[in-house]
Amino acid sequence: MSQDHAEECSTQTHVGKPLRTNSPRFNPDDDGRRRATLMTRVHQVRAKGQRIEVSFDDLAPRKEIVWMEVVTSFTVDESYKRCVLKSCGGLAKGFRYDLYQAFVRDHIDDENVWQRPPKVVHNYPTITQDDWEKFIQYRRTPEFKRLSEQGSEIRKKSKYGSTGGRDGYRKRDQAHFEKTGKYAERYESWLDMRIKTDGGLKKEEFKPIAENIEEFTQQQTQGSFESVGTEDILTKALGNAEHSGRIRGQSKFVKQSQYFNLVHPSREKDEVSDMKLKIAAVTTRLAQAVTIHTYIHIVLKYLA
Repeated sequence: MSQDHAEECSTQTHVGKPLRTNSPRFNPDDDGRRRATLMTRVHQVRAKGQRIEVSFDDLAPRKEIVWMEVVTSFTVDESYKRCVLKSCGGLAKGFRYDLYQAFVRDHIDDENVWQRPPKVVHNYPTITQDDWEKFIQYRRTPEFKRLSEQGSEIRKKSKYGSTGGRDGYRKRDQAHFEKTGKYAERYESWLDMRIKTDGGLKKEEFKPIAENIEEFTQQQTQGSFESVGTEDILTKALGNAEHSGRIRGQSKFVKQSQYFNLVHPSREKDEVSDMKLKIAAVTTRLAQAVTIHTYIHIVLKYLA
């Protein structure tokens, strides 16, 4: 795996560059990870006096507003913009989920659900009554119910979910690098997230995968197994191929093309075309050389 991805957000977060605050509102005790606190600040942004509603479902028109709030509150390089906005989108989704679970889910059919609960009014004053009604209205639609049920079914299929809590892959990988001087292999990161402090596995269903990892690791050491692209130890141990999207055993911003050094299909097609042109050129030169050689041979034979 190549670690030189300076232009990509995965590596920018990978190297652990801190975000330093310029704002007295920042609370160092929560390490900036409490989504409710962060999203309250996003809802009431200072840029041009605009405000983002909790009911919004598309961050695209509001990207510049959110980015202005971030750079006003934190010292953050422009190259982080894409990663920060993706994180904000995830935080917004999580914040809405928390609101729904805490105040709406068990009362979705009650008429008083349309009124903001006292805790919402007190803790999130930026959420207006109009915002709240839009928030409830969408969550009563068949579309929301369909997506919610679809998400639940997908979640049920996750047999080996991460149990590492807030210390995600990036932090653990960084700690591994500081300790050993190298980044952990993907199977090491995956397993580390599922091991207790005493060395035991957090769930019994992790045991077969841990045994498979140990077996393939031994085979690789002995030379009878070699990791090739996505067909590495973790893929073999889990028994199914990598799917598009997030890579197992890595933080959410890491792409397959980065980790596995994969060639993009369009680039691969261009490289194949270039190779065909080069082969055609070499073939032409060889044909010309053969023709010249044959001509010289005929001339020499005639002169003899």
